[in-house]
Amino acid sequence: MTVSARDLAVVTRFNGRLFWRDRTALSTSVALFLLLGTGMPLLMDRLGAGSQELLVNMHLGMLTTVLVISTFQQTTVTLCVRRDQLLLKRLRATGLSDRDILGGEIANLVLQSTALTVLVSVALYGLTSLPVPRDPLLYLFAVVAGALVLCLLGAAFTVAVPRSELAAPMAMPFFLLAGLGAGGFGPIMQVLPGWVGTVLGLLPTDAIVDMARTAYAAHGSLGGDLRAAAVPTLKLAVWAAIGALVIVRRFRWESRKS
Repeated sequence: MTVSARDLAVVTRFNGRLFWRDRTALSTSVALFLLLGTGMPLLMDRLGAGSQELLVNMHLGMLTTVLVISTFQQTTVTLCVRRDQLLLKRLRATGLSDRDILGGEIANLVLQSTALTVLVSVALYGLTSLPVPRDPLLYLFAVVAGALVLCLLGAAFTVAVPRSELAAPMAMPFFLLAGLGAGGFGPIMQVLPGWVGTVLGLLPTDAIVDMARTAYAAHGSLGGDLRAAAVPTLKLAVWAAIGALVIVRRFRWESRKS
């Protein structure tokens, strides 16, 4: 089954319209992204609470944390709601392929998350002493690839969610663990056992932070950046394969009640 570019674009636009009409999505995804993504680094900069390196780490940690909300959690909630409303079943009845339907939802959230990331980053460059990435293309790649993988994992996670009311609470543990490992909650990892950091380092959010940190490094070269990004990219590829496999084998298009 192939993906039609035209059908994918149509479903992406359709999901985009639904997204911007959903007040819950706007408050939990967009508002939280903007407030937390800019608020914490801006507060740290105004208080002069650390060096520029600490500001970069806070920015990347918080950015990755809110990226989980706008991708993994939002994908899980949205697909579970539309599954229970039988909207996914109706879309399949239109003749659209399964890949176009899911791909349109994922593409929409990746685009939304990337746009929010750009907005937050530009705001921080203007309002704080946060430097512009030395390698902006690597930074953009980290955000887009990370958002894509997290959306795939969010779609795969719907397999474990029995009904839409439980989607957000069940996704919360991943958000907390991902935020902790990414450094979005501050230097808490320094007081935890070393094995905790090792385990959390396996999460895809760790790969996003690693690549973004390389993009912000003061010194480097194209070859050095590519070598530094190789392992995080491989980690994201493995998680993407896991998510895609679960979706292909276990994704449910209808609620259990139906």
